[in-house]
Amino acid sequence: MPWPMVHFGVAQKLGGPEPSSHLLIGSIAPDAIHVRGKITREQKGITHLVRDGRLPDANLIKENYLHYLNLKPEKAWKEYIYGYFAHIYTDLRWVQTLYADFKKENIDDKDNIGYTYNQEVSQLEFELKRSQHGTGSMLNKLKDSEGHAMPPFVEKSEVEQYRTIKLEWLLDERNEPKIELIYFTLDKVEMFIQDVAGELATLFIPSGIYPQGG
Repeated sequence: MPWPMVHFGVAQKLGGPEPSSHLLIGSIAPDAIHVRGKITREQKGITHLVRDGRLPDANLIKENYLHYLNLKPEKAWKEYIYGYFAHIYTDLRWVQTLYADFKKENIDDKDNIGYTYNQEVSQLEFELKRSQHGTGSMLNKLKDSEGHAMPPFVEKSEVEQYRTIKLEWLLDERNEPKIELIYFTLDKVEMFIQDVAGELATLFIPSGIYPQGG
């Protein structure tokens, strides 16, 4: 699955050059389950709408999005929910495209595929942090962003704790592997971000949903 800077990139395409803090924190909220410590694949799957080991399709994502969107009238909630389900759709498309290609190219290297992936996406985080316009502003907004509970998925405190952990990691330059990207190059990922944001606009906007940050 892509790491936070990819999700922030999609949020920036959806919410404009200055996406709201609610959209940004929502865009990483499904992964907040990691703060619970050692979790099973099934537990993580719950927050990502995985059923019987299968990723959700676009219709299931949209159906759940509409359900949660209409639970509260506040703009902050709606932006948060947009970010949450944009995250799930982004994960789906990542698995279907860039990650699928990566697996094909490493199919005979099962012992090292996890390490290679983590090194690549770690480097990508720093490449995107440097290349994306307005990254500093986005990360500053994220520092004071407020999470929301989404039963049965995540708790408010979990989302905010996860936000802090990810920010600290991103702001520590010692976490950059300083390798040359081979599989998840900047041009491929920037095109992926652009494409996914366009697909999300098509998937969500016709339903009369307010998609923009502010």
